[in-house]
Amino acid sequence: MILHLVTFSWRPDVTNDDVAGVIEGLSSLPDQIPELLSYRFGPDLGLREGNADFAVAAVLDSSESLTAYLDHPEHVRIVQAFLAPLIASRQAVQLEIPPDSGL
Repeated sequence: MILHLVTFSWRPDVTNDDVAGVIEGLSSLPDQIPELLSYRFGPDLGLREGNADFAVAAVLDSSESLTAYLDHPEHVRIVQAFLAPLIASRQAVQLEIPPDSGL
């Protein structure tokens, strides 16, 4: 299994309404992309200085499932319409996780 984790730092002019639009858009993806075994996202809690502003964590069963998720037309639309205009920086990582990890 693969954990795909992405963090975003927003541009300075991003508003709470902008972030609400991101959340609404991302909320629609699990029902449309069957490859997603687990899907979590949200703003940073602000518990540590220097963190990113927002994160997405997707659990998928294979690299092929990851590609299907990333290339899915609705995922591409959400990224282009809601995320891309807000992003100052983006970091991503994929981690192998054991199937019994509970994620």
